[in-house]
Amino acid sequence: MAIKIQTKTHVIPIEVGDVKLAFDMSDENLKKLYDADLDIRRKINEVDENDFEAQKKAISEIVDAMLGDGSFDKLYELSPSIFIIVEYFIQISQGLKEEVNKRLGNDNFSKAKKYLEAKEKINKQKSKQNNKK
Repeated sequence: MAIKIQTKTHVIPIEVGDVKLAFDMSDENLKKLYDADLDIRRKINEVDENDFEAQKKAISEIVDAMLGDGSFDKLYELSPSIFIIVEYFIQISQGLKEEVNKRLGNDNFSKAKKYLEAKEKINKQKSKQNNKK
């Protein structure tokens, strides 16, 4: 007798107007999701507020890192304003957090967050050890 378990999808579909994107719920991407708000603020603060191209590049890097290469360009084609793209991105990250929470449940969500934090701590320790060699 075989035990059959229904597999779950690890991809969350995202629609912004006619643009279809997807978020892959890998461990790495979940970490990016929870750091996204800080990352976007940090990157924008690092560039000159008068340097439009640098701001656009910083936002593009963050959006593409979380939603896949070319995602920023698709959104920018839909709404050619980095300010609107930032609004979309904030709404997307909030919606993704809610969807992840719903899929994992509150207890599993807390466990997943602790797991990711522990995994990051271990990776940092390994990195430090490798740098000492």
